[in-house]
Amino acid sequence: MKPLLAFIFHLVIALLAVPLLTLFSGVMVHWVIRYVGLSAKSPQQFISDHLLLLVAATGLSLAYLVCDTFTSRSAVWVWIPALLVFAVRVSTWRSTGSVLFHSSVVEHFITVNCQIQSWRDVGFAERCSDKLFLMQVVVGTFGYSAGAVLYYIVKLTHRSEAVPS
Repeated sequence: MKPLLAFIFHLVIALLAVPLLTLFSGVMVHWVIRYVGLSAKSPQQFISDHLLLLVAATGLSLAYLVCDTFTSRSAVWVWIPALLVFAVRVSTWRSTGSVLFHSSVVEHFITVNCQIQSWRDVGFAERCSDKLFLMQVVVGTFGYSAGAVLYYIVKLTHRSEAVPS
């Protein structure tokens, strides 16, 4: 029962905390880059342009910090439910509409040009909801799992260094 509760705990953190913290970390990274003078974009445009990278980095770092306090073994597997949801969404997206008018999966879910500040545009929800919401969850859980694996590897290497030979 304890491993199941640990898995649910890590899954909730990966699904809820990572996207929320991505907004905060994106704004902080934007202001640091802007202070250095490398970007003149608005925070919304910066986050829109680099959303998936910010989500992956936030998930990786958050998992590394959380796994220091809680077990990391169940956190390694939080990507599986998100991948299943993604597979179901891709199959339902493919089944709607004409095959001739579908863009590729990569174009629709990853590379579509979506700017947060243009949320009032006609067709924004149909065009951008998968990238801004679904892919954020999928990439965030993959980053979270990668952070848990990284923590586990670092913990094993430090344990082997501490053992006298």
